[in-house]
Amino acid sequence: MANWTTIIADDLKASGLGFVVDKAQTSSTGGVDPVAEEIANAIARIRRAVASGNPLDVDPAKVPGSLKGVAIRMALYALMERLRMPLSEDQRETRKIDNSDLLRIADRKVLVEAPDEAMTDSPVPQNLGSWNSENKIIPRTHPLPRPGEQRPVVPGKYANPDAPEDLT
Repeated sequence: MANWTTIIADDLKASGLGFVVDKAQTSSTGGVDPVAEEIANAIARIRRAVASGNPLDVDPAKVPGSLKGVAIRMALYALMERLRMPLSEDQRETRKIDNSDLLRIADRKVLVEAPDEAMTDSPVPQNLGSWNSENKIIPRTHPLPRPGEQRPVVPGKYANPDAPEDLT
């Protein structure tokens, strides 16, 4: 079974909102298919989020299988906005959750499944999962001491015993 998948108009119809797809296709003018355009926009957005910390599939029309539902909902909600159909409260909440998931993927907090055929020139960072770690070479002044808290003052113990007393 493939890890990454493509999204087609039939996937949008199978989601239960097929009337939105049909209405968008019948009300479109010109040579642009709004359904194919919104599917391409959703795929591009998902691939952009995934590319920050994961390798991409060679096929530019594929998204991770775990994000197929997100891509379908993104395309459907965009079509509904295009048709001036209001989103329900549940749909708006689902959209917020989907956006949050994409942000977490883009911030490299969540990894997705490996592509079926990875791009060879995909710039994937090699340090996946090592966020907020300390430098491996820690300088002498780490952590930087604040000026008055470097060493406790012990009366009578000076590096230069002939120096004048401190004025406190």
